[in-house]
Amino acid sequence: LEREDIVGPWVWGDYLLFQNKVVDPIFECRDGYDWISEVAEKLGLKEQFTEGRTKEDWLRYIVEETRKNHPEFPSYEEFKKRGVYKWHFDKPLVAFQAQIEDPENNPFPTPSGKIEIFSKDLYELGNPKEIPAIPKYIESWEGPNDPLKEKYPLQCIGWHIKRRIHSTHDNVPWLEEAGSQVMWINPRDAEGRGIKNGDKVRVFNDRGVLEITAKVTVRIMPGVVAIPQGAWWLPDQRGVDIRGNINTITKYHPTPLAKGNPQHTNLVQVEKA
Repeated sequence: LEREDIVGPWVWGDYLLFQNKVVDPIFECRDGYDWISEVAEKLGLKEQFTEGRTKEDWLRYIVEETRKNHPEFPSYEEFKKRGVYKWHFDKPLVAFQAQIEDPENNPFPTPSGKIEIFSKDLYELGNPKEIPAIPKYIESWEGPNDPLKEKYPLQCIGWHIKRRIHSTHDNVPWLEEAGSQVMWINPRDAEGRGIKNGDKVRVFNDRGVLEITAKVTVRIMPGVVAIPQGAWWLPDQRGVDIRGNINTITKYHPTPLAKGNPQHTNLVQVEKA
């Protein structure tokens, strides 16, 4: 809202959006391009970073480069006015079409240039127990066969909710009305715990406790509960998170390859608050 930009769907999509500026930055907020350019200048790298272009110059450059391959794409001024451009294709997209038609000149980005069932790169990591070179099922910690399931019988997973981006906008009341922070639970699991739709529940394990509203729905399988990721941590006087922050109950155990948060790998118990 505070800067002009050109954005598209994450990774893949058939459209681009021109993000028009709506308001000026408030208080100490600054545009990222401006302050990063100043840091680059202090490091003696400003020209290398900016290539002599302003923010608007870069946006115009993006449009100009796009028009080289897609002459039908609107001019910068027209795109800015329209706000959106959607590509239309005459025929369906075939995945890996170039590799199919001419595999010799269009190799895959692998050591062999082919689709690899055995990965030499993964093999050389030397961690076959967690990262095997050949795809196979790996038993997870805090999974369905973990002995801890006797104490904490529900698998808690995290998911992205449409009302925010990770934790951004969690404090916006209007968005709370559009999509409140609730935990999904199957009717079978809810009934056995005396939980009804809309009840406040406690979700806990050895790492922490949170309270959240229950959404009883058949859209989640028995034995599993789901909490949207990104809620701000809000502890009360007891130290109980009352906002429903899934980090409260998430294990500090990074995923083997990407070293990310294991927010789908938490065993918990749920009871009526």
